[in-house]
Amino acid sequence: MEAIVLEEQNSALTAHDVPYTCSHFDRICTQVASCISDVGYPVTHLLWVEIMAESSRNQELKKTFISSDKIIRQGIAAIIEKGIAAGEFRRNINIEEFTIILFAFIDGLIAREAINPAFSLIKDIPTFRELIAKILM
Repeated sequence: MEAIVLEEQNSALTAHDVPYTCSHFDRICTQVASCISDVGYPVTHLLWVEIMAESSRNQELKKTFISSDKIIRQGIAAIIEKGIAAGEFRRNINIEEFTIILFAFIDGLIAREAINPAFSLIKDIPTFRELIAKILM
């Protein structure tokens, strides 16, 4: 499970580093949607829920999970910082707080999709982008 968490971390960091020409807002929305909808081999939605649950019991896995979470959130934080510098986002965003809320949102929706494979971010939460915009702008 630790290897899977680290592999997911590497995938996320690779995604953060891909050059983009869209707005920073679009970049964040795209990455969040991908985290929720595009979970796949080797990590399925069900397996990710199991990894989170096991992280609450297994101290070594918990350390890896928390460390990885922090590293991945720093990648999102960098996008937010660029958005602030570009004047796209409001300046008084608490970036740490926002990334924690955002990742709780992601984890919760991954769990929802694990329980209900018919769940669709686009179909079931059409106001997704508006919700993110309310926090950032």
